Amino acid sequence: MKRARNPLTAIFATVLVDLVAFGMVLPLLPFFASDLGGSPAMVGLIIASYSAMQFVFSPLWGRASDRYGRKPILLICLFGEAVSYVLFALADSFFLLFVSRLAAGAMGGTIVIAQACVADSTPPDRRTRGLGMIGMAFGIGFIFGPAIGGVLSGWGYRLPGLVAAGFSLVAVTIALRFLPESLPAERRAEATARPSLRSTVVARSRELRTTLARSAVRNPIIAAFLGTIGFAAFTATFPLYLRDPLQLTPTSAGVYFAFTGLVSALVQGVIIGPLVERFGERRVAGVGAALAGAGLALLGTAVSPLALAAVLAAIGGGWGLMNPSLVGLVSKAAGPAQGGVLGTLQSAASLSRMIGPLAGGWAFGALGFKWEFAAAGAFMIATALFITAVCIDPLGHRAVAVESSPS
Repeated sequence: MKRARNPLTAIFATVLVDLVAFGMVLPLLPFFASDLGGSPAMVGLIIASYSAMQFVFSPLWGRASDRYGRKPILLICLFGEAVSYVLFALADSFFLLFVSRLAAGAMGGTIVIAQACVADSTPPDRRTRGLGMIGMAFGIGFIFGPAIGGVLSGWGYRLPGLVAAGFSLVAVTIALRFLPESLPAERRAEATARPSLRSTVVARSRELRTTLARSAVRNPIIAAFLGTIGFAAFTATFPLYLRDPLQLTPTSAGVYFAFTGLVSALVQGVIIGPLVERFGERRVAGVGAALAGAGLALLGTAVSPLALAAVLAAIGGGWGLMNPSLVGLVSKAAGPAQGGVLGTLQSAASLSRMIGPLAGGWAFGALGFKWEFAAAGAFMIATALFITAVCIDPLGHRAVAVESSPS
């Protein structure tokens, strides 16, 4: 077989296979943690642990890819994820399950590096469409991954973990064989002497201040932070809602997550490109956040299969519109250091994925599912209002004008 001529094809295939593996274990985690004695709050903790590690390591992986190239760092992350799924399969206590999620989060730099690959390979006016392909891969991964994991869970949790590890190794093979290096050597940051811990912290703080000082970058990152809190609370507690009060199984959770992924994939792969070209990222992101917020607010009232499908379509479709549009806004304003800036965006999203499951798990147990889902929806609605009020659409060239004007 020949190497894929279009790097986006190889990126898409790599991310797709990797996210199938991720999707296999995600909807099983609340059930697995509960079976090991975890309360709703502990379920939130174990899901948040993944994001806590991702929050720390994503910027490091992003900057490493700026310096050493995208491909070798991507391969390291993919292989590390495979190891984490093996730990998931071997877990026989809440502690070991917790360790497996810490390891998975530490290796969870694949998306930010894939986003940087897309940014390297596409012009600004086509970048959001390219990033939408990653979102589409995410959606497809959440079609097949939860469905496969749900079916395999009939034989226990070990088998889905081992199969997920196998999928990650397949992703390693695809990337190794077909993915070209998207960052030429002349564009990589120059290698420097290994810095001390203090200088690393100072440099990171300076980089963060510089990134967030630019409103065209800062505002969509804040919007992504707010919206992801609501979405992360949903993903952590929705399986608990299916178990109690609806009395459904892990297989049912896989089916419903797969349906949500299908809607998201269709939106990101087919609809978002024409919408962004016509209306711009800001408007599309705002509408998506409002749609997802409405779905989340109504989720606690949905008890029939048809009602669940309707609200999940709103949530998946809204997320599919909002997330890649915000990534597109950040990427277009980032300049040449795509890896570092997108790593900051991923860190903000990871922080949200810590807060969302922790708050959602607590609220689910202490206040009940209706209040918890309503609060998640409120975060999405607040995101829509924030996007409409302060984010800048680069299609109108306002971002360039604002950022290039003298202070």
